[in-house]
Amino acid sequence: MDVKPLPRYTITCETVGKTHKGTYWVAGRILTVSTGLGGKCKQVGTTEPEALAEQLLLQLVKAGKAYPFV
Repeated sequence: MDVKPLPRYTITCETVGKTHKGTYWVAGRILTVSTGLGGKCKQVGTTEPEALAEQLLLQLVKAGKAYPFV
């Protein structure tokens, strides 16, 4: 069986003058954001996936789980 990998997208957010970068993908109705230090998942509802990914990335940044993008 030939299984294709899920498409992954780059996402960034800016806070306190620094830009942070992560990657997100959607599997079914679950959106996952990943950084070099951690990740977060949430079910996709009525929020656009990119906006939800930005929210989750910001939560990771606030938790100290995302490096600033240089």
